[in-house]
Amino acid sequence: MGHRRGLGVPGADTGWNGRRRALRSGTRLLPPRGDLLFGAVVMTVAVATAAALAVHHGLAWTAGCLVAAVAGATVAWWRVGPTPALLTAFGMYLADTVLGVAAAPVFLPLIVTFVAAVVIGRRWIAYVVLAAGYLVAVGVPVPGWSAPTVLSSAGLAAWFLVLAAGAEIVRVRRQARRARAAELASETEAHQEQALRRAGEERLRIARDLHDVLAHQLALITVQANAGLALLPRDPLATEQALIAIKDAGNAALGELRSVLDTLRAPTPNRPSPRISGTRDLAELLDAVRAAGLAVHAHTAGALPDLPTPVDQAAYRIVQEAVTNAIRHAGAGTRIELHLALRADQLEVTVTDDGAGSPGNRADGSGKGLPGMRERATALGGTLAAGPLPGGGYQVAAALPIREDATP
Repeated sequence: MGHRRGLGVPGADTGWNGRRRALRSGTRLLPPRGDLLFGAVVMTVAVATAAALAVHHGLAWTAGCLVAAVAGATVAWWRVGPTPALLTAFGMYLADTVLGVAAAPVFLPLIVTFVAAVVIGRRWIAYVVLAAGYLVAVGVPVPGWSAPTVLSSAGLAAWFLVLAAGAEIVRVRRQARRARAAELASETEAHQEQALRRAGEERLRIARDLHDVLAHQLALITVQANAGLALLPRDPLATEQALIAIKDAGNAALGELRSVLDTLRAPTPNRPSPRISGTRDLAELLDAVRAAGLAVHAHTAGALPDLPTPVDQAAYRIVQEAVTNAIRHAGAGTRIELHLALRADQLEVTVTDDGAGSPGNRADGSGKGLPGMRERATALGGTLAAGPLPGGGYQVAAALPIREDATP
C-alpha cells in the first residue's frame, strides 16, 4: 500500500493543518517580531535585576532569576493574549513572594500586562488582579523590604489608582482612534458608493440619450426610405425629397451622436443637449417630423420661460421619443398634437397621435422608448402616463415638477 497524506480527524485543529487554519482565520499563534523583541528586552532586564537584588540581599538567585525570566517573557504576549499574559505575570509575582525573593523584577511585566488587559483584554479580570496585587503587597512581607505603614499603603493605593487611570485613558483613546478609523472607512465607502451611483446614473443618462437620438433619426430614415421606394416608379421629385430628408436625418443623427460621445471624452460637452424652450431645438425636431410625412401641430399655453436645465432637456427627450413612437407605429400621414403648459409649478407635456398613418411606412421599435421616458420623468419627481386612446391613436402625458435643484 502506498503512503496516504492528509489523514486525520475531521475538524481537528492540531499540527500543521491547525496552524494553517489559524493563519487563514486571522488568529496569530505567535506574537509579532516586535513584541518578541520587546519581551526579550524586558526579560533580560528582569533577570539582571533579580540577580543583582539576590546578590545584594544574600538570597538564592536561581529561583528569583527563573521567576523573573518567565514574568518578563509574558510581556511578549501583551497583544496576542493580554489576559493570559497578565495572569501568568501575576502568578510569577505570587511565586516570587512565596519563595521569599525580592519582587521588584516582576513589577514592570505586571504593569505592561495589566494595561494591555484593560485596553484589549478583559477589564474585570485586570481589576481583580490589581486589587489582589495590592492586598499581597501590603499584607505579605518581602525579605529585604520594610513592612508597609499606613502612609506607604496609602501611597501604594494612590499609585495603583494612577495606574488604573492611565490604563483607562489609553483604552479610551484607543477606542476613539478605532471609532475615528471606522468613521473614515465608512465615509470612504459612502463616497465610493456615491461615485459608483453617479457613474451608473451618468451611464444610464448617456444610454437614454443615445437611444433617443438614434431611435428618432433612424425612424425618420426608415420612414423616408419606405416612402422613397414606394414613390420611385411614379414620382421622381417626391423620391428626391425623401432622399434629401434621409440625408438630413443622417447628418442630424451624426451630429447628436458626436455630441453625446463628446460628453464621454470631456467633463463639459462641446455642444449643449437640446432643450424644449429658449432655442430652435423643438422647431428643428418638428420640422424633421413633418419632412417624414407626419402633420405636427404644437400648442403652447403662453410663452415658456427659461426652465431648469434638467427639466428642459428631459421634456425635449420625452417629446422626441413620443413623436418617434408615432413615426414607428403610426407611420406617415399621422396627425400629431403637442401641448406644452405650465401649471402649478410643473411643466405638462402631452403628445397625441391619431394613429391614421400608412401601415406600409411604419418602422419597428426596440421596446425601450416608453421605459426611458418614464425613467426621465421619475428621476425629476414627476409622472408619465402613456397608452392607446378609445377612438384610436396614442397619447403620452408627462408632468415634470420645476425645481432649481432638479437632477437629470
